[in-house]
Amino acid sequence: MEAIYITHNYLEVYEENKDLMRYASSSSVRVKLLICLSEGIQTMAEIKKATGISGSTISNNLSNLEKRKITTKDGDKYVLSPLGTIITLNLIENIKTTASVNKFHQLWVDHEISSIPPELIKSIGDLENSTLIESESGEIFKPHEVYEKLVSESKYVKGVSPIFRSSYIDLFMKLIVKNDSRVELILTNDILKQTLAGIDAESLKDLKESISKEKVKLYVINEDVKVAFTVTDKHLSLGLFYQKGDYDNTRDLVSDDPDAVSWGNRLYEYYRNKSLIVEL
Repeated sequence: MEAIYITHNYLEVYEENKDLMRYASSSSVRVKLLICLSEGIQTMAEIKKATGISGSTISNNLSNLEKRKITTKDGDKYVLSPLGTIITLNLIENIKTTASVNKFHQLWVDHEISSIPPELIKSIGDLENSTLIESESGEIFKPHEVYEKLVSESKYVKGVSPIFRSSYIDLFMKLIVKNDSRVELILTNDILKQTLAGIDAESLKDLKESISKEKVKLYVINEDVKVAFTVTDKHLSLGLFYQKGDYDNTRDLVSDDPDAVSWGNRLYEYYRNKSLIVEL
């Protein structure tokens, strides 16, 4: 993983701010109230209905939150203060991250994440609403079949690939020629060479024509990339390498959640900024 440059002594920062951190997150009641109020201004009855917490408990905790300037009261309604909004939004991000780590625990434990930049590791919670597609007995090609289906239905496709599969040449050429989809691919040097060597003369002609019309953009990256992913107008598909070095063909993290697709687009932009355009 790239170095994370720390400009502060966060041990000292933690010591100075641990009371507020503990107060905001150590009580499940307070956490539920803050999450509830993140939806907007609400009455006591609305909070009670949403959280299932008794009125007296809500009243007591909201009173304490108001003393700390985390919430405010407007008539008979309660709302997060600006300070409370900052605390709550970061609390929700932490919850999303924890949920993503827990839901896909095995994926993060024994797979390589060094090719995911720190700023996107921080927002790994955006992948929480994803599905892990795994090979099963009798369906060993399930991840590939799901991948081909979601790609074939896409209006545009952006991908980074340090792996080669000959079947994907036909898949992407069909997208380009027959489906009129927009395609951007970032390939490592070796994969670019294998891909061009695997294209027949007619397909190569179609590819060159599509590049000239800017329907296709092909890039090369001079790095040892350890993540393979595709982001489309509707989906994200993410594949990882084992820490031992081999690509995991048996698992694919797939999502149609807008947060996950946005995360994938940011990861793509990260790699596109490090790549060179290929001219054929």
